[in-house]
Amino acid sequence: MNEIAIPNKTAAARSGFTSYSLKVLALLLMTLDHIYYYLGGGILPVPHIFTLLGRISAPLFLFAMAEGFSHTHDRKAYLKRLYIASVLMSVGNGLVNAFLPHPGGAMVINGMFATLFLVGLYIWAIELLMESGKERKWKKTGTALVMLLIPVLSGIAVILFMGNTAELSPVGRIAFQALYTLVPSPVFVEGSVVWVVLGIGFYFLRNKKIGLSVFYVLMSGFFFFSAAGAGLTYENLFILNDQWFMILSLPFILLYNGQRGRKMKYFFYVYYPLHVYLLVILARIVA
Repeated sequence: MNEIAIPNKTAAARSGFTSYSLKVLALLLMTLDHIYYYLGGGILPVPHIFTLLGRISAPLFLFAMAEGFSHTHDRKAYLKRLYIASVLMSVGNGLVNAFLPHPGGAMVINGMFATLFLVGLYIWAIELLMESGKERKWKKTGTALVMLLIPVLSGIAVILFMGNTAELSPVGRIAFQALYTLVPSPVFVEGSVVWVVLGIGFYFLRNKKIGLSVFYVLMSGFFFFSAAGAGLTYENLFILNDQWFMILSLPFILLYNGQRGRKMKYFFYVYYPLHVYLLVILARIVA
């Protein structure tokens, strides 16, 4: 869902995974996960391994985004694409849920574009803070704080709205939905704060394989030990709380060769929402 331009052309660097191949792998695993979510549960006999493999996909997208953001020549355009895609998909999700509801009651809430947008926004803000501290440029500090705080304040406002939705007028409900859609918050994006932190960590540790590995193992361990608290059972660890399975993303990340690979910039922007909506339609036809 993003592009990378990396100049390294050595034979050693060409071995391993390019950014393109990582994103294709993530896309395929994500599709398996969504097949399980939208077509499983009695509609079709989809194996549970599909969703376990799907745990690998989001970290790969976040890693590719962090790498892409470090090499893009136009950060504003990059974030603009992600932001527009996030808004359009949020609107699309609402329309599908309203007019093409899933026969099993599954809600379409996919929104990785918003998560990637916030990762990029926060990376940029953190770098501005780092630069302003060295150069004592208060304008950069102010800009960075605005970039950091607006999504947080949006989340607080959404929480306040959610506590009073029954009392909202039609105009108030529209304002609530507009706020939720137009100003993404790290609390409500897909993967919530954890995915945002993971993407930021990938960026700042991108040239430190050992540090990145330790960071990622700790993040995966957080999910595992959080799940283990409810019992070391197969059902708990592999069905109810399986996010720790994302640890299997690490070998692919470490095999990244620093190359962009093929350039199919807009394919990922189109495929992500399109395959979700087609799966919902297929579920309605099969059911």
